[in-house]
Parts: sequence; C-alpha cells; structure tokens
Amino acid sequence: MNEKIKTLFDCIKNMCKSDLDRIINFVLGIVSVNQQLTDRPGCPHCASSRVIKYGHKNGKQRFFCKNCTHTFMHITNTLMANSHYSQVIWADFIRDTLYGEPLDNSAEKFGFSHQTAFNMRHKVLMALQNLLKQKSVLLSGIVEFDETFVLDCYKGAPVPECAERNARKHGAKAAKRGISNEYVAICTGIQRNGGIVAETVNRAKPLAEELNAVFRGHIAEDTLILTDGLRSYNVLETLTNCKVINVNHEECKEMFNLNTVNSLHSYIKETYNHYRGVATKYINRYNALFSIAFRCAKDLKNTLFAALCNSGQTCYWHSVKDVRSYQLVTL
Repeated sequence: MNEKIKTLFDCIKNMCKSDLDRIINFVLGIVSVNQQLTDRPGCPHCASSRVIKYGHKNGKQRFFCKNCTHTFMHITNTLMANSHYSQVIWADFIRDTLYGEPLDNSAEKFGFSHQTAFNMRHKVLMALQNLLKQKSVLLSGIVEFDETFVLDCYKGAPVPECAERNARKHGAKAAKRGISNEYVAICTGIQRNGGIVAETVNRAKPLAEELNAVFRGHIAEDTLILTDGLRSYNVLETLTNCKVINVNHEECKEMFNLNTVNSLHSYIKETYNHYRGVATKYINRYNALFSIAFRCAKDLKNTLFAALCNSGQTCYWHSVKDVRSYQLVTL
C-alpha cells in the first residue's frame, strides 16, 4: 500500500475512540442509544415535534406525527433503515470502511455475504455523495483546474460489446497508447487550502459543455482560475466574473503552478489502486469519498466531523435497489 494511503488510514486509526464514534454516529445519521431510549425524536419527514408513541414494529418503538400523519422509528431515513443489522454492526462496518478494509474481510468478520457488504458500503458512499450535493462546494480565491484519467472498468460484470476490447486483469495497461476511449476523465477543481469538486462526465479530454455542467454553481465571483492551457476551460470565464490563466505561458511559469491539483490526482490514482479498480458506473460515488478524504487528510477529525454533522432533516438513506440504479455514470 502506498505511503500516502498508509498515512491517511493511520491517521484515522490513531483517532481517539470518542472522536471516531462521533463521526460514525453522524454517518449513521442517528443520535446516541441513550437518547433513543428516553427522547421522542422530531419527525424526519416534516421536522414537527408533535409526535406521540405509536406501538412497536419488529421490537422497535414506532412514532406517529400529528402534523404530517406519517409513522416512523428512530432509524427512519438513516443508513440503518430496512436493515437487519444493529447499530453496533453498522458502526463497526463504517469504521472498517474508513480504515480501508477489503469488503471480504468485513463480510467474514461480521458473518454476512460479500453482496451484503457491497450494498452496505454503497449506501455509505451514496450518503456522502448526497451530502456533498446538499452542502455544495463553492470554490474561491486561487483555484486549480485539471483532469486526470483512469482506465474504464466493468468490475463485477462482463465487458459489453460496445467497449470494443477484451477483459483486462487487475493492474493491466490499456491496449492503446496515450489517452483513448479506454480512459475516463475525472474533472477536478481544487481551492488551495479549501474545497474540492471532482466528477466524471466523459471519456478522454473534456469539452467546454461538459466542464460547464460539472462546475456551474461551484465558482465564486472574482476567482483566479489556473489551468494547463486546455481551451475548454475558457468557458469557466462565462460562469462568473473570473479570470482563467494558463500556467504554461512563459510569463506565468515562475508565478503559478498546478501542484495542488496534481497532488490530488496522485492521491486519487493511488487510492484507486488500493481498491484494485472501481467500476466506472460507480466512479462518482468514490469521487465523493476521495474528495472528503483528501480534504481531511491534514485534520481529519475536525473537517470530516464538520462535513457530516448538522444534516437536519435531510435524508441520506438509500435502499438496496438504489445501489444498482442511483446516479450511475453512463459514458
């Protein structure tokens, strides 16, 4: 495992138990067990406090909201909804995800199948993806934009005929030289000492329309945009009152660089290698995870805690059906 990946996972493992438990509770989107036993929660559908106890379901307390007439339980709209497993198992599973444990190791430890572990991990990834959409990143100041490329992957499924290639083994290289349709682009924008936007919308070099779709609403006024000279990035000037600079121009080389975004790209590729590839249709879910992880590498405890708390009544819960269909990447 690469040293940078080791550093991140060691940082998480060295966190004190109370900080790690707080992060896990916010990922789960629920309050502590003691609060669940004594308090009447607000309605997760309308936030009303006009709630009464309404019997039990599967041995768990059920509530009725007099305002919207919905029934709910403590775990409604959380990752534990419609799950057979307890909060303890979910908390340990999320801890394994943060530690970078392989799915099969977690499945064996908890005694469930690989498919169940797969579904649970993707429920966590979809929740993080929704979190980034709800708390949209606004890039400002000096922002570096560039794209990086990873091999397309049909992990867990046969290679379709439209791919026009044979299946590859893990670690194999592309059949064609250079950037080809075997690669997918991850368009990235990163503010120095700030937020990250990372999304996949295309293969090969991104077009102006695709960059417009990725970064619209994520760039503040008077932002200084640094690029490697790809003309498609000039479209960003039309989004807000900002200036695009090509760092490869002779007069700019000594003043500007793309070191921050290049560091992000190295981290993404190293982490993809750690996971031995990621299915292309799920790539944006992992982009959300890696964006948060890279942002939190220097101060994981405070940044990740701030990112996942104060979610209010927002629902980050997804069903098993969503794992197979929710916001998949189609290229």
